[in-house]
Amino acid sequence: MGLLNQVVWTFNDIEYKSIDDFNAKVHQYQNLILKEKASWKPEEIVITRGLVDISYTVWIDRDSLAENETLLETDDFFEDEENSEDGLFQAEVEARFRADNGKNFTALELLYKLHQQMTTKELGDHVFFEGLDKDESATNIPRFHLNCGS
Repeated sequence: MGLLNQVVWTFNDIEYKSIDDFNAKVHQYQNLILKEKASWKPEEIVITRGLVDISYTVWIDRDSLAENETLLETDDFFEDEENSEDGLFQAEVEARFRADNGKNFTALELLYKLHQQMTTKELGDHVFFEGLDKDESATNIPRFHLNCGS
């Protein structure tokens, strides 16, 4: 099951002053790219839990994990220099996000939190948001994988 698959976005290093500024930019981008097919519904509840885990692929060094992130690689991952390019390693990371209201995520809140998480990440040329795919979870916390394309 996919989530936000009809939404287009490009991750970048812009930090928006507010979620309202971000929403205006997303709305503008939807209309620019999708034209009459744009269907951005920022207030739609897309996750009915207060927590969500989202995994993604990024280029990192051993010190670049955020507080809410976990490395999904083996313990000796950073020891293999063959995985490295310019001191960065391509890795699977998982982040845990908390809903502001503690109950659910709207499309806007989820995309905004993802964007904020990605502003400091090196994504290579895979900067285009292509939705979230549902993953198996060992807990009652929903789990998704972020798809990014080039």
